[in-house]
Amino acid sequence: MATVAGADEDRSVSIGRVFQRAFSAITFNPLVILGLALVIGAIPGIIMTFLFYRLGIGAPAALRSGASVNAMIGATAVTSVLTLVISSLVQGALTRATVSAAEGRRVTFGESLGTGLRVILPLIGLSILLAFGLMVGFLLLVIPGIILLLMWAVAVPSLVIERVGVIGAFTRSAELTKGSKWKILALFIVLLVGYWLLSAAIALIGLGTFNAANLSASGGPTAANAIGGVIVGTIFNAVWGTIQPSLYVELRQAKEGNSMENLEAIFA
Repeated sequence: MATVAGADEDRSVSIGRVFQRAFSAITFNPLVILGLALVIGAIPGIIMTFLFYRLGIGAPAALRSGASVNAMIGATAVTSVLTLVISSLVQGALTRATVSAAEGRRVTFGESLGTGLRVILPLIGLSILLAFGLMVGFLLLVIPGIILLLMWAVAVPSLVIERVGVIGAFTRSAELTKGSKWKILALFIVLLVGYWLLSAAIALIGLGTFNAANLSASGGPTAANAIGGVIVGTIFNAVWGTIQPSLYVELRQAKEGNSMENLEAIFA
């Protein structure tokens, strides 16, 4: 599972290899990667949404009366901050697990989580700047937003793996994705279609996803909603959390070849 390419190997970017790397990482160390995606990915989101509902925040009746508007604003702000922290932790931890799997080493849950915790503050800063940049880009007739999304596609693994800082991660991602944006766009489209199909399949078997938007004031969440939300959340976090570093490895391998030797050593 080594990431090193020989001089005579194909140095072009392959989306198929990105998926192969990601799913190889999951099958190589499934307990850790799926555990990270579940415990610090899917479950906290379910809990926050459940509490959102139980407090009556955002319920149609409460909104009509104006009673929960301030509470909803406050809860939304708290939820957004917690989501940002959790997603940053997931990204850092899964990047470690994926890169280690590419080098043929099974890391523990604690090792992966420790990596996420060590880089959580710069990852939060990167996520804020990324979200702001994409928001501005999409407001400018959409196309600039798509270009920035593709250009910064591997900013997170660049920061976690190379420790180049927040601004350096954006620069490094732009360098690695140069000349490969159409392939990255195709990758994102495949992921988006896959997410839609998974959500549709979950709904089709009666496990509607669990989120505040689909909870009515009278009905509320069900066990099926919770199960559906956990399944979708875990799969999404596991796939996206391994695709990003796998794309980084593929892009860096294509551009730099033998300089890829022993990525796992950087975490030693």
